[in-house]
Amino acid sequence: MVEKELPSSILSCKTSYKFSLRDKKTGEVRTFIMGPGLAELLHGVERLGSLRQAAAAMKMSYSKAWTHVRRAEQICGAKLTRPAAGGEGGGGSQLTEEGQWLLDTYDAFVKEADEQVKQLMERYFTRDLPFS
Repeated sequence: MVEKELPSSILSCKTSYKFSLRDKKTGEVRTFIMGPGLAELLHGVERLGSLRQAAAAMKMSYSKAWTHVRRAEQICGAKLTRPAAGGEGGGGSQLTEEGQWLLDTYDAFVKEADEQVKQLMERYFTRDLPFS
């Protein structure tokens, strides 16, 4: 049998991370709090200054986006967005300090985790493979 190296061009991995919270007192794991969908929504609020526009950019209804954010706020026990002062076009939304922290922390984790996964893929899948 001829051993071949897997071409690096096919080394790719799509990762997705979701987080839950654990209650420090009871040890109970609370419902999912942060994942790629909420991160995309919060990035949209950050970029567009509006939950409605962020939802539209994701092809999501405003009511679904609003429910998603409010549910996360209930689980976190902190507001993630706040109303922004209205102008000619009306008001909008901004991330709170807690919302920005959650988004920044999630992004940093995903970046580092993806780098580790890439290193593991290279370690395990760029050596000679026993099949042709």
